[in-house]
Formats: sequence, C-alpha cells, structure tokens
Amino acid sequence: MCMRSRMYALAAFAAVSAFADSMSGGAPAALADDLGDDLHAAVKDGKFWLDSRYRYEYVDQEGLPENARASTLSTKVGVESGIVKGVRVGIEGEFVVELGPDDFNNTINGKGQYPVVVDVQSAELNQAYVESHHIPGVVIQAGRYLKNLDNMRFIGSVAWRQNDQTFDGANATITAVPGVTGFYGYIGNVNRIFSDRSPNGNLSSDTHLFHLQSEKLPFGTLTGYAYLIDIEDAPALSNASFGGILEGEQDLGGGFTFNYRVEYARQTDYGNQPVAYDADYVHLAPGVSWRGLTTTLGYELLGSDNGVGFQTPLATGHVFNGFADVFLNTPGIGLQDYYVDVRYKVKGVTGTFSFLNGLLLVGQYHEFESDVGDVDFGSEFDFYSKLPLGKGVYAEFKYANYQAENFATDREKLIFGLGYKY
Repeated sequence: MCMRSRMYALAAFAAVSAFADSMSGGAPAALADDLGDDLHAAVKDGKFWLDSRYRYEYVDQEGLPENARASTLSTKVGVESGIVKGVRVGIEGEFVVELGPDDFNNTINGKGQYPVVVDVQSAELNQAYVESHHIPGVVIQAGRYLKNLDNMRFIGSVAWRQNDQTFDGANATITAVPGVTGFYGYIGNVNRIFSDRSPNGNLSSDTHLFHLQSEKLPFGTLTGYAYLIDIEDAPALSNASFGGILEGEQDLGGGFTFNYRVEYARQTDYGNQPVAYDADYVHLAPGVSWRGLTTTLGYELLGSDNGVGFQTPLATGHVFNGFADVFLNTPGIGLQDYYVDVRYKVKGVTGTFSFLNGLLLVGQYHEFESDVGDVDFGSEFDFYSKLPLGKGVYAEFKYANYQAENFATDREKLIFGLGYKY
C-alpha cells in the first residue's frame, strides 16, 4: 500500500473513531441512554453483506507454450451502520485465495509461459468510508470507496475480476436540485485489481470526476460528464474526457420496445500526459426488445490522434470490446468495434423446467478495425449465461473466442463460476 493510500485509510479510521467518540460525548454516565439509542439505531438500520465467488478460468493463447488454469475463491465481507447523528460508516474486507495448482500468470508470479489471469491471492481492505448526511440533499463520503458510473466505460470497479478496483479520496452526491443528480469525486489513489502485492497495484492520482444526470424524461435520460484523470505513476494514462449520453426506450406496440443509447466524448491530454492529442469517442447502441429478448446492433469508436488511442484507465474494461480482454488498452491507431449483442432472460416457465426462470443468456459477435490506417484487427464470438439457484446462490459460465488478423494472437477463454450473495 502506497503512502497516499495509507493516508486515506488512516483518515477513514480516524473518522470512524471520531464518530464513536461523538456518541460517547466524553461523559458516559450522563449520556448512557443516548449512547445506547445511537448504537441501537446504528445496528438496527445498518446492513451486513457477504459476497463469495469460486471461479475456474481456462485460457488458450496462441504463442504461449502452456494453457492457463486458474482456480480461485474470492470473498468480500462488509458492514455498514445506519445513519446516526447525520453520520454513516462502512467497512469491507476482500480475500482472494488460490485453490489447487496456480498454473497461470497472475502478473507477479513470474510464470510467463502461461496466459495472464489477473486474480492474485491477497487479503485487503476493500472499502472503509465515512458519510456525512448533515446537508439536505447532499451526501459526502470520504475514505476508500467503490464507484460505478453509468455503464462503467470510464469509471468502474472491475467487478468481473476477483479483486475489485476501488478509490481513495472523497466524493459528494447532490440531489438538492429537482430532476438532476450531481456527483463529484476526487481520487488520490487507485487500488487496482493487481492487489497491493503488485508494484502496479496502486496508482497515485490527482483525479477529479464531474457527473450530472437528469431524471427520466419523455425522450430518455440525459447525462453529462467531465473526467480529469491525472495518473502520476503512469503519465501516459492521464487524460481529460468531456462527454454526454442520451439513453432511453420507446414503446413500439405489440410488446416491442425500441432501446437506444447515444454517447459522444472528446478526450485531450491532461496533467502529466507527455503527448498532446485530441481523440473522439462514439458509442451507438440501438436495439429492440420483445418478451425478454433484446437484440442490439452496436458501434463503438475509440479514436486516435498523434499515435495515442482514446484511453479509459479507470473503466471496467472487461464488459467492452469482447470478453477475451484483447483491447483493454486502446491501440495507438485507435479501435472500431462493430458488434451484435443478443440476450434473453427466461421467465414464466412452469412445471419441470421452472428452475430456469431468471436464466440470462447473452451472445455477442464483434468485428474489430483500427481508427487510423484501415487495419483489420480480428473478430470475436462471446457467450455468457447466469442461472440463479435460489437463496443467493448462482452459477455462471462464460466463453470467449478471439480470432486475430493483424492484432495480437488467437485467444480462447472458458470460465465457470459458482457464487453466493447475502
């Protein structure tokens, strides 16, 4: 854990201690009843959660002599108090253990003969925060926090991996203005999925996030954002992105619904970025839904300028541009992704096969090209399914097959997971 990360964790701990001291008021005998009421409210209105997931991941990557076989178990345990005297506190621990042989490259075990599976055995403080609810319509949070904004294209927790990405800093959520929700976040340190054991596990940052979203309007929801990301430990990832989103749906009749998402952003160099550039981002995702079936024809552009591709270093990159994770970092000549996404959620089944209710099936096909130079990168087929088994238990399966043309090498992934949430 870097010095700045320690500083934020200690600040959160100090705030929790101050919260406890404020309830005692330094006069336990006189305020015993009040303290008892406060503790009762903190527990009664609080919550506890447990999130555990076993995963087996197999990767066959052309050009490497061995195939990866990763068997890991991730467990997150957390507790959050109720609001007492305008203050709420929360804490969460995260634990990842390897089960069986570690025949994979986790980026720090030196096993370069295997493909990369970024699930490192670790035990970490995942979240530790204090919230102030003293100002009407404003919630201020400080410490270590997890945040997903919109579809996580720019800011996300990378929840698919066994170790979350979280942030050290502070943020404010503002609902005081009718019809609009505002968010501001400051990030002084990024706790990455590589874990504290990795030299790349923490990134010192001076990042500001601005986000405004309207309530649902007749034509959809409007979002505007400005993300000023300055990564001091990795200057080449620093950038400023300014953009907006229109997302909504319209009833077509006959049980059909037209869904749409239109997003545009402009990215420039910012902070310690050593290269001057301006690149565009475009995402068009029109689709039609009918009785649980949704088909989307999508196009995503991550542009390029001056040899730099549009970057989203704090994103949940896994859910974009294919499950094989070939394009987690945008190539210097940019990326165009033409894709089809078909998903179906089972419902209304009775009798013998009623256990299939809630089953989610997702299929995707991608064609990848460069933004500059008309380079055919390759194509990919993906499949995902998730089945709720009742009482918080679920099973999931994911398959990805990337066929390279002029970028990277062929890659095939097969992943099975079994999880429990309380």
